[in-house]
Amino acid sequence: MSYVVRGGRLSIVPIYDDVGYLIDGLSRLTTLDRSGIAGCLVDFFQHPPHAPLMALTSVLGLLLSAGAVWGPYLLNSVWVLFILGLGLIALRRSSPWVSVGILVATLAVPMLGNVLAEFRPDPVWGLLVGFAMIVCASTDVVGMRSGRLFGLGLLFGAAVIAKPTAAPASALVLAIGFATQSSLSLVSQRAWSTRAFIRSAALPSLGAACLIVPYFVSHGAAILAYVREVMGSESVWKTQASVWGHISFYLNRSLGVIVMGWVWYAAVPLFIACATLLVRARDRRALSSFAGIMAAVLTAYLIVTVSAVKSLMIGSILYGTIIAAVVWCLGQLATRTSLRGRAAILIGFLVFATQWVPRAGTIHREDPAMMATDEANRAVLQPLLETLRARPSAKNVLITVPGPVFAGTLDFLTRQQGVVRNFMAAYTWGTWTQFTHGVSAADVIVLSEAGMRGQGYDPSVRFQAELLTSLRASPDFIGRPVYTDEEKRSVWLFVRNAR
Repeated sequence: MSYVVRGGRLSIVPIYDDVGYLIDGLSRLTTLDRSGIAGCLVDFFQHPPHAPLMALTSVLGLLLSAGAVWGPYLLNSVWVLFILGLGLIALRRSSPWVSVGILVATLAVPMLGNVLAEFRPDPVWGLLVGFAMIVCASTDVVGMRSGRLFGLGLLFGAAVIAKPTAAPASALVLAIGFATQSSLSLVSQRAWSTRAFIRSAALPSLGAACLIVPYFVSHGAAILAYVREVMGSESVWKTQASVWGHISFYLNRSLGVIVMGWVWYAAVPLFIACATLLVRARDRRALSSFAGIMAAVLTAYLIVTVSAVKSLMIGSILYGTIIAAVVWCLGQLATRTSLRGRAAILIGFLVFATQWVPRAGTIHREDPAMMATDEANRAVLQPLLETLRARPSAKNVLITVPGPVFAGTLDFLTRQQGVVRNFMAAYTWGTWTQFTHGVSAADVIVLSEAGMRGQGYDPSVRFQAELLTSLRASPDFIGRPVYTDEEKRSVWLFVRNAR
């Protein structure tokens, strides 16, 4: 957390994708202030959040910090503790000291640090899916009591709605892992009944449905529209790569080490060692659990590999499942080799001391683009606030290009000052007609000249020169540069003349 404040996301203005969840939290905090807890809960159902767990963390974190950005990031530590708690449950057949040693080593994995460094659902989602799977693997799903089977389903449901846009992927990973484990467990028993099979499948499904169904009944259409936009054939987010590029995308060492650290090197040897030990021990129940975990890992890999859109964050479901699988395998190896508790603690702290680094996350202030982004947004904020306060009728603010200023950033910063407007982002607009319609609806326009440091490569960039010329010549707008970089490129603020 210290690094995040000194050199990570909290050292600059909030930007994507975190800022979207922060805006949602600030909006719901206003509802909480005016309508209390009951009103805020009603708002959750009337306006379902894009990511329920992050929305809850955001509003409570901002309540804790009086609206300051650091609150939600700090409160994300609760999810780290929750994941470690799931690890303890999955390792409960190991001695307490062995469990602690394994989890201390796990804390050195960068993905755990990303939970604090990135305020977005992906790291939490990936780890929840993975650790839910090893909690399942640590139990006898055929002989488990009904209440615990239902509770396992609730855990599965929480993992699925942690990132609703990836719900099909999450559900498939968990379902295949669970089905593999339960089927092999039943087959390995000398006597089993159809009733036991139905019970072991129905109760977890019911528990998961209690969380998943209400959310998707109210918000399923919006989630589906978002998925189509991002994953569709016309999506600008598609990864352009060869077949081998797609196959190897999540297997390359640089990306794997960034997310998993020492686990990237240890995973395959640990899987082989664990499988060998379980086969020699002829432990059918443990082998069924191991097969379920490996099925979940393979399913996660196939899903993210087949997907045309690829990113470090989308890979969280694979990385989280691998990390959890390593934790489970370490528990099996430590228990079956009679590793002493003190030795496990020593090894765990040794791994932590040699592998953990405070630097976490994907955003770092030392990046010149991030420094430019921070400087530009802070420079634009004050004149924008003055304009919006002087023109209460100015409702729509158009940000024409991503970077160095961002719609979400300015939206959040103005909301912190009590000024709420409708911010529109033209980032993916690829035709002049779209800009014509957008400009006609805008009261205020923030335009960044093409080529500025910190600017993205989205379709809208190529229209900036023409748009700037058009706005400067338009009798409907008055414009002026409000920030100029070292190369004399500017961010312009255009305000519509009174209609």
